[in-house]
Amino acid sequence: MSLFSFKKKTRVVALIDISSSSVGGALVQYQQGALPTLYFSVRIPVEPHEGEPVSTAMLRALSVVERMLVEEGGPTLRREVGSGHVDSVLVSVGAPWQDTKITSRSVQKNRAFTFTHGVLEEATSDIEPVSDDRLESGRTVIATILNGYETQNPFGKRVNRAEMVVLSSTLEKDVAKEILTSLRRTFHTHDVTLTAFAPAAFSVFRDLYPHQKDFIVLDVSGTATDAAFIKRGLLAGVRSVAHGTHELLEGGIQAAHEHSLPSIGIIDPLRNASFSTKASEIEKTWLLGLREVFSEFAEKQALPRMLFLLADDTARDFLKRVLEKSELRSLWLSDEPLSIVSILPSHIAPYVKTRGLAEGDVYLALLALYCKKGIGEL
Repeated sequence: MSLFSFKKKTRVVALIDISSSSVGGALVQYQQGALPTLYFSVRIPVEPHEGEPVSTAMLRALSVVERMLVEEGGPTLRREVGSGHVDSVLVSVGAPWQDTKITSRSVQKNRAFTFTHGVLEEATSDIEPVSDDRLESGRTVIATILNGYETQNPFGKRVNRAEMVVLSSTLEKDVAKEILTSLRRTFHTHDVTLTAFAPAAFSVFRDLYPHQKDFIVLDVSGTATDAAFIKRGLLAGVRSVAHGTHELLEGGIQAAHEHSLPSIGIIDPLRNASFSTKASEIEKTWLLGLREVFSEFAEKQALPRMLFLLADDTARDFLKRVLEKSELRSLWLSDEPLSIVSILPSHIAPYVKTRGLAEGDVYLALLALYCKKGIGEL
């Protein structure tokens, strides 16, 4: 299913990446036969005032990003390509505002039947509807398995058994409405599409690493950690941990204050050993939540041994060290170390170009690739 439908040979999309730690934005051009090209990018931290909800701080950061995309990105785009017009907007919203579920439905008959859109709709019609306080940001059949084999174009095929894997994402309705209203007003378009971490991560990483059929994508942001489990090339599970880099940074500041030390933060490699106990407690809390998520998945099937880590520059190396030394290894029932790949801008650079005032930003580059898949070939 395409994110957008159009017949133009070029298209400019405003990409917005929203997490609890920062809001990023970019202007990307898609042109027939060319790589996606980012001409402007920006990322603003989410900084709640004392006692302020993180959603309020996020919306404030979003307004800054929108203004910069218009006031600085628009002229940059005009100089580079001759027009500053934005055709559509793609928004990825992370935890704690989004929730993603995977549901499987199957149809089996004694006699062969033809797989049709009607069969698909009937099989998925009983999926739990969205509650009144949530807004659906996408319901997609991410895999169709006919007689045991994944099939890219299943319609019209004669089968005895069909299984559909459906990915459903929802957002907090009030927050989603604020985001949509703000973006539509800024870019003068109703062509705004919402998405979430799981569908984008699954879709893009499966293409970037086609020979890697089993892996985990771990996204560690401000107040949460999202994990997507891919088995045999299919998205098999999505889980979240209500702990992220925010606690690690704030915990370091608190520990430094208690010990009258410089506020360098737990993530900083120069942290003083005098508050290592406090640091260990916070690390342990994060790992405990992560262990629960991994254990829940491991009850059903073996954990993938490859992990792709997404994190901010300041936290990436620290988190990799924690994961490498942690007790999570016992979940794999092996002493072999987990293969951890920290995703850097250089990993995405061969697939997304940056020009003008754009800089390497992993999250925005991944979103650009996901958008390209939705657009298809121009």
